[in-house]
Amino acid sequence: MDLENREKAENKVLLLYFMQKVRIPVSNMQLTKIMLENRYMNYFLLQQSIHEMQQDKLIISETKDDLDYYTLSDEGQKMLEMFVNLVPLGIRSRLDHNIDAIRSVMRLETSVVAEYTLENETEYEVKCRILEDFNPLIDIRLSVGSRDDARSICKNWKTHAKEIYPEVIAVLLGKDKENQSDCF
Repeated sequence: MDLENREKAENKVLLLYFMQKVRIPVSNMQLTKIMLENRYMNYFLLQQSIHEMQQDKLIISETKDDLDYYTLSDEGQKMLEMFVNLVPLGIRSRLDHNIDAIRSVMRLETSVVAEYTLENETEYEVKCRILEDFNPLIDIRLSVGSRDDARSICKNWKTHAKEIYPEVIAVLLGKDKENQSDCF
């Protein structure tokens, strides 16, 4: 096997290894971030590997909320078992050591979502959600008058969603102190 083909094979097996270890669907953005931050491969080789692995049915792609999420297929698992030793031991050890932290960050990234879109010249729609296993726990849509407001809401939602959610539920269930005396 020439050097270029060996590098392509190593990249694919590394991606399969990562998907097996993380055990949750991984978005293209998450894969890109992890692979580039750790300098496992460059962006173009990563995207080429993902594309080829989809074509070869080594990974399964599922689109949720306009994002592609990848998981290991049965064929990919078989390929990984045959070629796992192509991934250098140091990289495997590093991934094994950090996988729990990586998984936690990935779950948080996919569980708290905030995004905004321009609706017309003077209005932005902000969507704030908390998801659990890709099912919405809360989904709030707001209309605001400026991009700065939309950005601020998105930033604050991502930072404080875990605090806001129980407060909203408490208010809606009538369990907050102020609402109990002012019930209609």
